[in-house]
Amino acid sequence: MGFINLNSNRGLVNLLADYIMIEISEKDKYDTIIEVTDCGRFFVINGMTSRKDLLNISDLLNKFKTEYESLVNSLGYDNFNIIDLVIYDNQLIKKEEFWFDFYNTNRPIFSDKIINFLNSDLSKLKYQKLEDGHNLNVELDFSEENTNSLNYFTYTPMTISSEFPHGYSFNMGRNHYYYSEYVVNQLFTTLMCNRISFRSSTKINSDGDLNIEVLTNSIYSNDKIKSLILDVFNFDLHKFKKLISEYNYIEDLTKPLSEKPWLKKDQLKNIIMF
Repeated sequence: MGFINLNSNRGLVNLLADYIMIEISEKDKYDTIIEVTDCGRFFVINGMTSRKDLLNISDLLNKFKTEYESLVNSLGYDNFNIIDLVIYDNQLIKKEEFWFDFYNTNRPIFSDKIINFLNSDLSKLKYQKLEDGHNLNVELDFSEENTNSLNYFTYTPMTISSEFPHGYSFNMGRNHYYYSEYVVNQLFTTLMCNRISFRSSTKINSDGDLNIEVLTNSIYSNDKIKSLILDVFNFDLHKFKKLISEYNYIEDLTKPLSEKPWLKKDQLKNIIMF
């Protein structure tokens, strides 16, 4: 998923998707997915929600512009022209399985390549997003011409859409996203690896276990690590929701490297490998 620069067009559409989702869902009272697409000075707001009564999107956008006036003005959006395609009173299908990649850093969703970039002078470039790969992919704003110090880069497309987890309410995948980071954050020291690919699942497999999966470069086998996870973590997402009930999803973008309530290491004493 990578790191999204808040001070960019990509940052704006993802911030707006979260903002609208929070208002429509009334902080997870209603299941909601919102996708915002910037088509060049007008925005398409797509999505679905289990909420029945319609929200006045125009009023909500005016409120957004007031709260984030500095960001909106810096990107040149004097007016928001919108197409509202949100479908209300829709019973959304909740997905039970998700794959995520995590890294042995203080914020496991971001690799050391991303964090090193953010702590360097390169962060002064006009960029939209950072994605880890064989090389760090820096998605540059089309106006940025200084590319000499970059090993690999692309330019942002003309049409930009928000992306998961932004715009997704808790039950629509954000639960798996946060809980998976909570789990793997407690594994890296014991497993002595630098990356974990993890399938979060609430499905029950033929063995009667949760259908999770883990891929690592650890000295321990993936099957042994999976068994440890199942022994230590209960995947009670309803109880987990209470842990983050006061968390503002907007801070995924505005404070991406700050402390998060789910990044506590409360199971370390139980994480033992032989």
